Amino acid sequence: MTKLTASTAESLVASSTRLARERAADLSVADLADHAGYSPFHFARLFARHVGIGPGQYLTALRIDRAKQLLLTETESVIDVATAVGFDSLSSFSRRFRSTVGVPPAQLRRLADRISDKPPRPFSLLSPGTGSVRVTIELPTDFSPRGDAAIWVGWYPHPAPIGLPLSGALISRVPEISLPLCAGAPFLLGFAVPAHADPMAQLVPPDPMVAVHPAPLTASADITLRFEASQTERPMPLLTALPSLCTR
Repeated sequence: MTKLTASTAESLVASSTRLARERAADLSVADLADHAGYSPFHFARLFARHVGIGPGQYLTALRIDRAKQLLLTETESVIDVATAVGFDSLSSFSRRFRSTVGVPPAQLRRLADRISDKPPRPFSLLSPGTGSVRVTIELPTDFSPRGDAAIWVGWYPHPAPIGLPLSGALISRVPEISLPLCAGAPFLLGFAVPAHADPMAQLVPPDPMVAVHPAPLTASADITLRFEASQTERPMPLLTALPSLCTR
């Protein structure tokens, strides 16, 4: 096999993710591999190297993200939503949805009603660890002029918000936070929503304000998380329902 240049590999992955975002409900990893001109095995390795997760996880993330949108904007039953986004089994859909979003599909609608009246307050899900990371928060100056944005900073097993974080905290009106290191989840990710954002902006943000530390963190350090709107060629769906974390 001819060795790919970095730019060619990046272009192939970007093309594959665009196709996935357009047709996630009826695509498989094999379909994406055919599109890229690679075997599923080699394509999966290439994809994971550039995106941080495998193509199967990426397709599932897109389907769950679309399901969240349908649940909050349409009145179809949960089983109809599951079918619309490409799941053959209601039980499989419900299990995957809950493990990645934090609540069952039907409960997402009730959660939206609840937070429309009462936005989530700061809370933490921190466990003691060996060492800690002091995180300085940098938000765009025009994102939350009053400084009261809700900011989630959490530890994830992958450099993408797939599944629930193992640890983290929701903060507001503070410029920095100290987080204990989290074994098994070395990637620090953050996202922010404006104060009093509507339920859709909190649960299914179209252009999430995000921050990702570029390397795994396994030792004490002082770092800065710079938040910016996700504008890459392959934006990652923000799966976790922020308010649901406080119920864990």
